Amino acid sequence: MLEKGTAIGSYTVLELLGAGGMGEVYRARDSRLKRDVAVKILTERLADDTEALARFEKEAQSVAALSHPNILAIHDFGRFEGQSYAVMELLEGETLRERLERERLSARKAVDYAVQIASGLIAAHNRGIAHRDLKPENLFLTRDGLLKILDFGLAQQVAGPETIDARSTALTLAQSQNHAVVGTIGYMSPEQVRARPLDHRTDIFSFGIVLYEMLSGERPFLGPSSADVIGAILSESPRDFPGRSETVPPALWSILNRCLEKNVDERFQTASDLAFALRTVVDGSADSSASGMREVDQQTGDEPSTVAVLRFANMSPDPEQEYFCEGIAEEVINALAMIEGLRVAARSSAFQFDPKENDAREAGRALKVKTVLEGSVRTAGKRVRVSVQLVDVENGFQLWSERYDREMDDIFALQDEISERVVEALKVKLGARTTEDLKRPTASVEAYQLYLKGLHNWYKRGTDSLEKARTFFEQAAEKDPSYALAHAAVANTYDSLGWYGLEPRLARAKADAAIQRALALDPQLAEVRAAVGLKKTFLDWDWEGAEREFRTAIEANPSYVLAHIWFSMALSWTERYDEALTMAGRAIALDPLSPYAHSAFGLSLLSAGRAEEALDALNEAIEIDSDYLLTLWLLTATHGALGQFDEAVAVAERAAVISGRSSYYLGWLGWAYGLAGRRGEAEQILQKLISKPEGAYIGPMAVMQVHLGLGQNEEAFTWLDKAATVGDPLTTLLTLPFMDPLRGDPRFQTIRDRVGIGGSSAASV
Repeated sequence: MLEKGTAIGSYTVLELLGAGGMGEVYRARDSRLKRDVAVKILTERLADDTEALARFEKEAQSVAALSHPNILAIHDFGRFEGQSYAVMELLEGETLRERLERERLSARKAVDYAVQIASGLIAAHNRGIAHRDLKPENLFLTRDGLLKILDFGLAQQVAGPETIDARSTALTLAQSQNHAVVGTIGYMSPEQVRARPLDHRTDIFSFGIVLYEMLSGERPFLGPSSADVIGAILSESPRDFPGRSETVPPALWSILNRCLEKNVDERFQTASDLAFALRTVVDGSADSSASGMREVDQQTGDEPSTVAVLRFANMSPDPEQEYFCEGIAEEVINALAMIEGLRVAARSSAFQFDPKENDAREAGRALKVKTVLEGSVRTAGKRVRVSVQLVDVENGFQLWSERYDREMDDIFALQDEISERVVEALKVKLGARTTEDLKRPTASVEAYQLYLKGLHNWYKRGTDSLEKARTFFEQAAEKDPSYALAHAAVANTYDSLGWYGLEPRLARAKADAAIQRALALDPQLAEVRAAVGLKKTFLDWDWEGAEREFRTAIEANPSYVLAHIWFSMALSWTERYDEALTMAGRAIALDPLSPYAHSAFGLSLLSAGRAEEALDALNEAIEIDSDYLLTLWLLTATHGALGQFDEAVAVAERAAVISGRSSYYLGWLGWAYGLAGRRGEAEQILQKLISKPEGAYIGPMAVMQVHLGLGQNEEAFTWLDKAATVGDPLTTLLTLPFMDPLRGDPRFQTIRDRVGIGGSSAASV
């Protein structure tokens, strides 16, 4: 055992966390990034065991190849005084074994954990990695509800699930070791206990054993000796257990039994198929003879109602009324999201579907909800007509429809009325919370309409649309000075404008004034706390303060997607990449069709130097919205990092056009031109940026980027210093690969320190 204070490279041992068959795990301090990590060291008695060393190294390599919220992240690997070690993310919580020893899980909680295990296995299997030792000891439950798969010490490289022929097998570690049995007997598959060649489907059998144990409290195959357990695995069916028929729905029992098929060809063939089946149970969309978790919820008193509210169709001749259609749908989403027992699809995902082009059932299936609310809005003077209908996704039947003709002044009452009627149609048990408890953010219809116009433009993210958003939000705050959401939105818009070229001093002052007003009005509001965090990230570089604000916002409203996205970005810019990926993963789980969330995930990967994986994530984002500007500049940076210069130019040119050739996107375009050898075009952009009109402000980072693309590192340092001096928000991009040409220079570390990502402050976000 190592003593406290022992230095292992840049890691200082703090305490022993635990020990197992292959080694000890210590809490240690990373002196470079100022964070606590877990360091696993192979036991001294195995130091000369080449087989153990090989397995240990395979664990490190296997985990390092993966990036998924449900898989333990690995940071580093090396040798210390003749012993191998791996550095991993430090988890707070307990193992599934510890949880099971305390309590028997409900079917709903068991399925929640099962879906997370399956999601992690999908990521591993798609990279040709089988775990081979799934068991409760190797599954960790974090304090914030995530399940992590641990210990790939027995993992092996196998053919990917798409290429495996069920009648053939790949060479495996067990086969090359004279058919030695490796694993934990109580959780082995039949082919594993026979020491036969394995593929990813062995994990599906072990998964079935874990699922059975979560539901029953014990393993399905028991015996007084290892030989008896092996015999049960090879020949017996899963044992029934007391109360199973009352607590486990038939659909879930059927899934479990299919996982535990003795014949590998009769199991689920991929973890993706398994995850789909589990989600079908969760959604209650299994067939009537196995109606899934609906049965569990009836037994526990919870009705699993799910709904997506699509963007309402604009039936008015004025296209400017589009903002109002989005706004009324969003307000209904917000009202429904506050009702206990009702799961509502997030705005960004639901609004991906055009109500005039997409069928409600098609949208509902994609969003994995049972019901869809669609509607249309027609305005004429001060009158508004809203038509709504609630559609059953499974059969297409109309559950309820209504038409409302109101004066515009009654719009708030109309939103509440629609929400109440939807809830009634869904037969949700409201308990003590009803729509009457919802706090209306403003009593001014005019302020509300201006706020909706601001949101409509803010989501577009272009410079011109941000200016429009700023105007509308400021007008909303003037109409109703007590409108906290409007003040927070003003601050967010100045943060964004500072990013896209507004002078940082002015952006900071304007954002700060709006923040102070919003805090004075409603300091508990999630949107307000997240707005504070965003300003501290972009304009103040106050990383500790940003973390506090984002965590407060998420605690106030765990479903607020933007708080997760912005927190993920702050974590990326301060090199806490694994946490950034986890936070972005949660944002995607909340809003799976949000290009913003997928772009945040891509940013985390790119910042961590994993450009190929970032490209995959960003391509997913661009499939959702091909014109989303945040995705486009990240794609430019990613193509450049991969040496794909022509592709970088093509994307940057497109982004420059969509953005109205703003200085920020011209900077990326000039950088891409320089990398591609198109020096003349890069120098033209450089001249355009430098020779700005009198009184205009051009962010120094945009100029720096073009110099960097041209290989003019000294000039790049001059402008980078200016950026840090004026507080250019883009200086936070120091972690991205495009800065690599400057990274080895001592001046670069000095600038990192000025931004706050080179010292202790970086470790707190």
